[in-house]
Amino acid sequence: MPIGYAIVFRISPPDKIGTVMGSYLGVPILIAPAIGPVFAGWLVDYVSWPYLFWVNVPVGILGICLGLRYLPKLESQAQAKLDKLGMIFGPLAFAALIYGVHQGGDAGWDSMQTIIGLAVGVVALLLFILVELRSSEPLLELRVFRSWSFTSAMLILWLTAVTFYGNFFLIPVYLQQVKGFNAFDTGLLMIPQAIACIVLMQIGGRLFDRMSVKPLVIIGTALLGLGAFLLSRVSSGSGMGMLIVAMTLAGSGHALYGMSLNAFVMKSAPQALINRVTSLNNASQQVMGSFAVAAFSTLLTARVSASSRAIPQVEIWADAFSFTFLVVTAVSIVGVVMGLLIRKPTALTDEAIDQPDARGLDS
Repeated sequence: MPIGYAIVFRISPPDKIGTVMGSYLGVPILIAPAIGPVFAGWLVDYVSWPYLFWVNVPVGILGICLGLRYLPKLESQAQAKLDKLGMIFGPLAFAALIYGVHQGGDAGWDSMQTIIGLAVGVVALLLFILVELRSSEPLLELRVFRSWSFTSAMLILWLTAVTFYGNFFLIPVYLQQVKGFNAFDTGLLMIPQAIACIVLMQIGGRLFDRMSVKPLVIIGTALLGLGAFLLSRVSSGSGMGMLIVAMTLAGSGHALYGMSLNAFVMKSAPQALINRVTSLNNASQQVMGSFAVAAFSTLLTARVSASSRAIPQVEIWADAFSFTFLVVTAVSIVGVVMGLLIRKPTALTDEAIDQPDARGLDS
């Protein structure tokens, strides 16, 4: 993903970045979620779940062959040093924090596992930030956060990553736990959402080339929040029509501005650091997605555990999903407010990045 973003951004005309990212990078990213759940559901229901992992072997081999054959050759840059301390503290911090959040739902927030996980995660994260700010060749270039346009765009990306991954995790579980669908049927029901995303991503990319990203973000996050709110109103007896409309709205909102906001982030960063910024962008969204899944699953199970046992199980789950989708809606509202604060991209210069605190630990 980071390499794909960097290549597309470097070879695309400046006035066509949104269109290119929406068409040539966004569509393949969305085709997989359209086909993947259906194929995965078929494997789980009619073959065997271990094949979910084995199927990636031929796909990976095919990707390597196609990459060697068709990826363009770009001008090589100076070889960077490995940020060894960053490679230790970064994964340790994020893994420990996610573990702590997950254990908070399972063992309780006052349990030893939760406290140790969160404590180790916070300490490792602080050390990671310190190392990255002082390293001459950081694993993740954190100094670009000095640009408010970059920072605001990244904050919105993180918020929408929480809502997107939250919906992506919650909807299939809802369809199976509350509606009683099997994995294959669940995948089929998510196809309309994927199709709407493909269409809206094309529109969003073309609009980004002609206008500011701000209205796309505001409208997109509003649609995402509306979809999440409608999902919170769905009960165990609701028809599939309303559910599909809600799913489609939630997915379409993210598709409208997803690639455009990524392009905006890269425009806000120094051009010499595009490769590092794409890595930072992708890594941070993946981390926020992992936090979203851990947090929403914790919230969901806690709500189920707190419900009265006199209520039918399906109603308990329906209530828990309704509450959790309301939380997703609240996060989306914060995203709309953040969208109002977006300014035109003002990339930091290389001199602004190379400040005294950027002296390498190895110097």
